[in-house]
Amino acid sequence: MARPLILGLLLSLLGLLAAAVASPVLWQKECSKGPEVWCQSIRTASQCGAVKHCQQNVWNKPAVSSIPCDLCKELVTVAGKVLKDNGTEDEIRSYLEKTCEFLPDPGLVSECKEIVDSYLPVIMDMIKEELDKPEVVCSALALCQSLQKHLAAMKLQKQLQTNKIPELDFSELASPFMANVPLLLYPQDKPKQKPKASGDVCQDCIQLVTDVQEAVKTNSSFVKSLVAHAKEECDRLGPGMSDMCKTYISEYSDLAIQMMMHMKDQVGEQLACGDSLLVVHPLLLKGL
Repeated sequence: MARPLILGLLLSLLGLLAAAVASPVLWQKECSKGPEVWCQSIRTASQCGAVKHCQQNVWNKPAVSSIPCDLCKELVTVAGKVLKDNGTEDEIRSYLEKTCEFLPDPGLVSECKEIVDSYLPVIMDMIKEELDKPEVVCSALALCQSLQKHLAAMKLQKQLQTNKIPELDFSELASPFMANVPLLLYPQDKPKQKPKASGDVCQDCIQLVTDVQEAVKTNSSFVKSLVAHAKEECDRLGPGMSDMCKTYISEYSDLAIQMMMHMKDQVGEQLACGDSLLVVHPLLLKGL
């Protein structure tokens, strides 16, 4: 669940907006800096007269997968269908404001909703034009982050830490919460084994879920230790992302454990081994 620097980007946006309110001349100076400033959100793009430019050249680029971004795209897709079926402006506003609630800070939630209210007609036009690209709208709402910027930031951070430019290790972006489960359950070293057939791996997955359920029931400190280990892994992601990672773990770890504890044998086998992996997605949405 560890993903992009959404919080840091939006805080920077708030600072720029405050400066703009204080001095229109200063804001014009900010606009002279180009797309880096224009395309931070629908508000900055509107104030700099660059909505179309950002829509066609910046917000349509691949975005980093994150909980706020992914759920935003889900709701914007629904909003697009409602709009296509002649839905009312209030209905669209309701869906868009719901996306704002995925932000981790109440102040940012309020700011996001204010942007929705202030620029709803512009956003609705964008939804109509980008029905098959909900990430454009979510980037305009600053809920999705550019993948290119994210990778550049990761490389820069590693360069600053190691004084060289290493290759990006995508394994570091894996969920730290689940990555630590086997370590806590089976801490002893074991000899390496040959790769298993898919059926064996599937059964190992089911056994892992069973062992987690048993550990939660019999070891009162297991969940606490698991969460602590996961948060330690977040520190490897660097400033900004580390805090966001820890926020998501704090917010969703209880839900993840609850879902795992309620998995029956047949359900666990279906989720781990069958063709119904996508069943997890609506469950997560319901839990949110």
